[in-house]
Amino acid sequence: MATAYYPAEIAHALRERWVQTEGSPLPEHAVLTQFLSIIYQASLLREEARPVECHVVLATAAQLTAPGQPATGPHVVAFGTSRPWNEQEIRRLSPAVARPATLLAVRQTEAGELVLWGLLVTDTPWDRLPGSPAPTAEEVPPVLVVHVQGPGLLTCYCGAIRVLTLRAGRIDGHGFLQFPTAWSQGRFGEMVAANSELGPAEFALIALLGVDVQRRAVARVRAGGHGGLLVFVPPGAVAELLAPDGLLRPKYPTQELGGEGRCSQLIHAIIARQQALGDMSWTYYQQARDPALRALAAALDHTADLLADLMAVDGALVLTQNMEIVGFGVEIRAPHIALDQVHRALDLEGQHLQAEPADQGGTRHRAAYRLCAAAPACLAVAVSQDGGVQLVHHHAGRIIFWSQLT
Repeated sequence: MATAYYPAEIAHALRERWVQTEGSPLPEHAVLTQFLSIIYQASLLREEARPVECHVVLATAAQLTAPGQPATGPHVVAFGTSRPWNEQEIRRLSPAVARPATLLAVRQTEAGELVLWGLLVTDTPWDRLPGSPAPTAEEVPPVLVVHVQGPGLLTCYCGAIRVLTLRAGRIDGHGFLQFPTAWSQGRFGEMVAANSELGPAEFALIALLGVDVQRRAVARVRAGGHGGLLVFVPPGAVAELLAPDGLLRPKYPTQELGGEGRCSQLIHAIIARQQALGDMSWTYYQQARDPALRALAAALDHTADLLADLMAVDGALVLTQNMEIVGFGVEIRAPHIALDQVHRALDLEGQHLQAEPADQGGTRHRAAYRLCAAAPACLAVAVSQDGGVQLVHHHAGRIIFWSQLT
């Protein structure tokens, strides 16, 4: 088994998986290898102290444009003169394509060379939340798109469908943009259960708002480069877990005044406001112009930022599963737990697993594994200093984790 993959092997693996899609034909092996090699080299560079992060689409102008496209469709900007395809050009252009809805466009010339020929601007970004619209075939046809997320971290798409992920020199093929439903299935019901009059649309929006808060906090920690550990515990188990002989010892125990936690209050207020406005969709929440709803959304974002700040303190940030802050700087005390292996989830549902040594991760990851083994009702999100994110839980006697791409 290969422990590290090189561009030629990546190209071969991509071609094997590409045949399972309905994508446009890939170029010959040597050209595809060169395309991926340049992207990989660019991912290791920095532009004015910023890491190179961008999206690249391998397609011709004819593939990206169509007669009579509406003004709201994809916007293609062609360079007056094509630029050479090399890592330095990607580095220089990366600030112009920092937004995930803007892509560098590359094509193969008749002579077989690769050139940078322009930009593609779509209406919908790739790093989207569950429930928000994905890029459509009208925006990006089934051509090869590569997302450069950091040093050696590449994700290949067929249009908007993820095909392959390269991380830490290994082809995983199972990192996820979405929060896996199996990770939190049945674990965040307390806040919903207190509102038995809510319907399915309200329940769905509550789930998406909770994911939004978690993702924003984790993204802030990841961008800060310091890592962190976020732990969710059942509200009814807080006293036991924080007891003198419990698993959690917070250096800074906290209590949110006013009864219900701030995050929960804001989510309920958003639900009530969207009920009054007559639209419970996630898209409406993202795009609404209503001043009251925008103010609530901004306050929820500030709460997520606070969680990220608390995660920067050494130790874990502990929340209840209805998003109340229990404490931060928390030491996890589970030395009695002997754990030899954990299982990486290969799908969102956690049905297909791959066993890995438990000591392969860092200190935060091992603490998350031991906690979830000792207290199976707990959930954990471990963010490493290099930006890797793992979602951890206990299921059917196993510690399972999902690798999060962003």
